[in-house]
Amino acid sequence: MNKITKNIIAVCIVVIPFYLSAFLQKTLINQSEIFVQKFLGIYMFLSILGISVILLTNKYFLKNKWSVFVSPKSKIIIDISLGFLLLSFSYFIISLGNITYFRWIPIEVDNSAIINLFKEIFSNNLYAIIMVGPFIWLNEIFAILSLAFILNNLWQISYKKHWIWISIFAVAMLFTLLQIDKGIPSMINTFLIISFSNFIYYKYRSIYPLLIAGIIYQSIDLIRFWIYF
Repeated sequence: MNKITKNIIAVCIVVIPFYLSAFLQKTLINQSEIFVQKFLGIYMFLSILGISVILLTNKYFLKNKWSVFVSPKSKIIIDISLGFLLLSFSYFIISLGNITYFRWIPIEVDNSAIINLFKEIFSNNLYAIIMVGPFIWLNEIFAILSLAFILNNLWQISYKKHWIWISIFAVAMLFTLLQIDKGIPSMINTFLIISFSNFIYYKYRSIYPLLIAGIIYQSIDLIRFWIYF
């Protein structure tokens, strides 16, 4: 089996079982039927399973080392700086969206089910701690690791500049489709933020800045929800 075939299979191993199923779950399953234990348990289990599949595939199928996710040139100060740069960019895009396309594009999305689910989670201190602790960490580690894994394998198919940019935007679109239940404006936010994240990863080749930004952003968002409600 040649290397390109392995790269394509590796991408399919992650995209088909995890991202396709997540997309179908958001479009076909009634969100009001999801209860707290199922939500926390299933998503944490899938995150652990996804992380394991990626690491095992990377090591034993592709014969790659951890360094494909974190460049040996990676430094803590640069990781933190780029992480906060990405975090700042995320808030900038969100703020820009709130005064532009969130007003221009009508949103016909019923978020009452997921909001009620979050209210139930944060009404219980144990569930709330799990949510802002291991749930966020596992979810973000899987999301960032899978993003880097898919990009790494796509970039191995061709080193041409146009293919690199196609990969950056294609993976951003893949992640954007997972926001289909939140409306078009939120999907625009996601596409712009993930595209910038992919560009940072392409230039620096370390997942740490993306993890720093993602975990801090999600933590602030959920803690704010917890305090507000």
